Amino acid sequence: TKVGPGPAPIETPDGWLLIYHGVWTSCNGYLYYAGGALLDIEEPWKVLARTKDYLIAPTEHYERVGDVPNVVFPSASVVEDGWIRLYYGCADTCVGMAEAKLDEVVQFVKERSF
Repeated sequence: TKVGPGPAPIETPDGWLLIYHGVWTSCNGYLYYAGGALLDIEEPWKVLARTKDYLIAPTEHYERVGDVPNVVFPSASVVEDGWIRLYYGCADTCVGMAEAKLDEVVQFVKERSF
Protein backbone atom coordinates (compact mmCIF):
# COMPACT_ATOMS: atom_id res chain seq x y z
CA THR A 1 0.00 0.00 0.00
CA LYS A 2 2.84 2.40 0.86
CA VAL A 3 6.50 2.54 1.84
CA GLY A 4 8.04 5.01 4.27
CA PRO A 5 11.25 5.90 6.05
CA GLY A 6 12.97 4.16 8.92
CA PRO A 7 16.30 4.83 10.65
CA ALA A 8 19.20 6.67 9.01
CA PRO A 9 20.97 4.58 6.33
CA ILE A 10 23.95 2.52 7.52
CA GLU A 11 27.18 2.49 5.50
CA THR A 12 28.41 -1.05 4.75
CA PRO A 13 31.02 -2.44 2.32
CA ASP A 14 28.12 -3.57 0.09
CA GLY A 15 26.33 -0.20 0.02
CA TRP A 16 24.04 1.87 2.21
CA LEU A 17 21.72 -0.39 4.19
CA LEU A 18 18.30 1.22 4.30
CA ILE A 19 15.63 -0.16 6.63
CA TYR A 20 12.13 1.10 5.95
CA HIS A 21 8.52 0.33 6.77
CA GLY A 22 5.98 -0.98 4.33
CA VAL A 23 2.23 -1.14 4.76
CA TRP A 24 0.08 -3.92 3.39
CA THR A 25 -3.71 -3.62 3.31
CA SER A 26 -5.62 -6.71 4.32
CA CYS A 27 -9.34 -7.31 4.67
CA ASN A 28 -8.91 -6.60 8.42
CA GLY A 29 -6.90 -3.40 8.11
CA TYR A 30 -3.29 -2.34 7.72
CA LEU A 31 -0.20 -4.39 8.58
CA TYR A 32 3.16 -2.62 9.02
CA TYR A 33 6.32 -4.57 8.20
CA ALA A 34 10.04 -3.67 8.06
CA GLY A 35 11.95 -4.21 4.82
CA GLY A 36 15.51 -3.56 3.71
CA ALA A 37 17.36 -2.22 0.69
CA LEU A 38 20.96 -1.66 -0.37
CA LEU A 39 21.81 1.61 -2.11
CA ASP A 40 24.96 2.41 -4.08
CA ILE A 41 27.59 4.15 -1.90
CA GLU A 42 28.53 6.78 -4.49
CA GLU A 43 25.10 7.18 -6.09
CA PRO A 44 22.58 6.40 -3.33
CA TRP A 45 19.60 6.97 -5.63
CA LYS A 46 20.56 3.67 -7.29
CA VAL A 47 18.92 0.70 -5.60
CA LEU A 48 21.20 -2.36 -5.71
CA ALA A 49 18.85 -4.74 -3.89
CA ARG A 50 15.50 -4.57 -2.12
CA THR A 51 13.89 -7.32 -0.07
CA LYS A 52 10.81 -9.04 -1.36
CA ASP A 53 10.54 -10.68 2.07
CA TYR A 54 10.22 -8.64 5.24
CA LEU A 55 12.94 -8.27 7.87
CA ILE A 56 10.45 -7.99 10.74
CA ALA A 57 6.69 -8.63 10.84
CA PRO A 58 4.14 -8.13 13.60
CA THR A 59 3.95 -11.60 15.13
CA GLU A 60 4.29 -11.04 18.88
CA HIS A 61 1.29 -10.09 21.03
CA TYR A 62 2.73 -6.64 21.84
CA GLU A 63 3.20 -6.00 18.07
CA ARG A 64 -0.30 -7.15 17.15
CA VAL A 65 -2.41 -5.65 19.98
CA GLY A 66 -2.29 -1.98 20.95
CA ASP A 67 -3.45 1.49 19.96
CA VAL A 68 -2.81 0.63 16.29
CA PRO A 69 -2.72 -3.15 15.82
CA ASN A 70 -0.31 -5.12 13.62
CA VAL A 71 2.54 -2.62 13.56
CA VAL A 72 6.32 -2.91 13.56
CA PHE A 73 7.68 0.53 12.71
CA PRO A 74 11.51 0.79 12.48
CA SER A 75 12.68 4.05 14.01
CA ALA A 76 16.35 3.92 15.05
CA SER A 77 19.39 1.68 14.80
CA VAL A 78 22.73 1.29 16.51
CA VAL A 79 25.68 -0.56 14.95
CA GLU A 80 28.39 -1.81 17.28
CA ASP A 81 31.00 -4.55 16.94
CA GLY A 82 29.40 -5.94 13.77
CA TRP A 83 25.90 -6.11 15.28
CA ILE A 84 22.86 -4.00 14.50
CA ARG A 85 20.21 -3.18 17.06
CA LEU A 86 16.98 -2.03 15.47
CA TYR A 87 14.53 -0.14 17.67
CA TYR A 88 10.96 -0.21 16.44
CA GLY A 89 7.48 0.81 17.49
CA CYS A 90 5.09 -2.00 18.38
CA ALA A 91 1.35 -1.47 17.79
CA ASP A 92 1.87 2.24 18.62
CA THR A 93 2.01 1.22 22.28
CA CYS A 94 5.58 0.20 23.13
CA VAL A 95 9.11 -0.04 21.71
CA GLY A 96 10.84 -3.25 20.69
CA MET A 97 14.47 -4.02 19.88
CA ALA A 98 15.70 -6.60 17.39
CA GLU A 99 19.35 -7.59 17.15
CA ALA A 100 21.28 -9.33 14.37
CA LYS A 101 24.73 -9.53 12.83
CA LEU A 102 25.01 -6.67 10.35
CA ASP A 103 26.63 -8.80 7.64
CA GLU A 104 23.81 -11.36 7.92
CA VAL A 105 21.20 -8.63 7.43
CA VAL A 106 23.06 -7.34 4.36
CA GLN A 107 23.30 -10.89 2.99
CA PHE A 108 19.56 -11.41 3.60
CA VAL A 109 18.77 -8.24 1.63
CA LYS A 110 21.04 -9.34 -1.24
CA GLU A 111 19.74 -12.93 -1.40
CA ARG A 112 16.04 -12.10 -1.08
CA SER A 113 15.92 -9.21 -3.50
CA PHE A 114 13.50 -8.52 -6.34
